[in-house]
Amino acid sequence: FSLQSLMSRVRNSRLRLFILYTLSTGSYRYLLAFFAICDIITTIAHALLQPYVHMTATGFYFFPRWGGIIIQGRPLDTPLCLTFISTYYQTFLVLAYHFVYRYKTITRYADENNWSTQWITQWILVGVIIYIVYNAGFVVTVGIGMTPSEETRSLVPSEIRELYGIDLTDPRTGFTVLALRRPDPLTNETHWSAESGIAISICLCLFAGTATVILFCTYQTTVAITSSGAQLTPSIRHMHHQLFRALLIQV
Repeated sequence: FSLQSLMSRVRNSRLRLFILYTLSTGSYRYLLAFFAICDIITTIAHALLQPYVHMTATGFYFFPRWGGIIIQGRPLDTPLCLTFISTYYQTFLVLAYHFVYRYKTITRYADENNWSTQWITQWILVGVIIYIVYNAGFVVTVGIGMTPSEETRSLVPSEIRELYGIDLTDPRTGFTVLALRRPDPLTNETHWSAESGIAISICLCLFAGTATVILFCTYQTTVAITSSGAQLTPSIRHMHHQLFRALLIQV
């Protein structure tokens, strides 16, 4: 399954790169190239990690299929989990970039000055900064609030070892865990975990940010395309409608 998924996505990304360099797509080709590269990275990360997600009564554990990876005496399971999470959620950010680009493209007819070289450079710089902050936000948040600790290792259910043959209580293995409710070892009663609650709240805010951008640009682009006041010829309007429709299908 992993190999088939890898080959399928690599072929898909190679096709994007082929179209990118054989058709005239203007500045959009840079965004397409970036999207293709991110897609390849995400595919490779998925193929290497092949993660398990195990649900429990108090939360879920996320860990690699081949647990206990150690290089030069350092366990790599947890860093690999963080890398996978980062590459997975970057897809939504890049998708939001596509919607921003489509929105600015359709509205450029109202202000041609928006597409000066300086303006494009500024937007690229902003995009790079947001990309770094967004991915760093996920990695730092998950790294602080969802990586193994003595408490979370002691709470690992025995069923995980029985089902997958991986002992997550072993410090040589790694994982991420989202346990909003944790049992008290003294009273055996469950209580809310502030650490996990804050971590998941920050992650949801980051994800909601991309969703908000997509919804805003979707609305504004729809208004611009259908507006009778937009300075668009019928052919240009139809082209943008088809491109925008194709973008919506990706969501």
